Amino acid sequence: MPTKRQAMLTLSGPEDQTVVLMADFDQLTLTRSQENGYRREPDGATPFSPAAAAGFWTQLETLAAKGLRNGSCDMLDGISWKFEARNGKKTYSANGQILGHGYVGDTPPEDSYAELNALFELLKR
Repeated sequence: MPTKRQAMLTLSGPEDQTVVLMADFDQLTLTRSQENGYRREPDGATPFSPAAAAGFWTQLETLAAKGLRNGSCDMLDGISWKFEARNGKKTYSANGQILGHGYVGDTPPEDSYAELNALFELLKR
């Protein structure tokens, strides 16, 4: 990833399906691209506001301060995720796996995926 201000969330699932969300904070665009699999949303770029961009970085700093939690990466049935962001000064990264058929126990795996995905949803508003 270039050193400009960007954030990327990649989901890799069964049958080589890959969905990438790329936020470019210099161009103020969120681009979605997908290879293989059923499309729930179209590919393409959508603009977001400077206020949404500022909110993204503020919330990411809050998450990073408590620690970006990597999830389990050794499960056979699930969707793997990878996050990477650069704001020009710092680099953030985390990865893990979303289970495909539920999880063992009463609580989901403790990782940062849901919180990171919510940051990208913030840019879609």
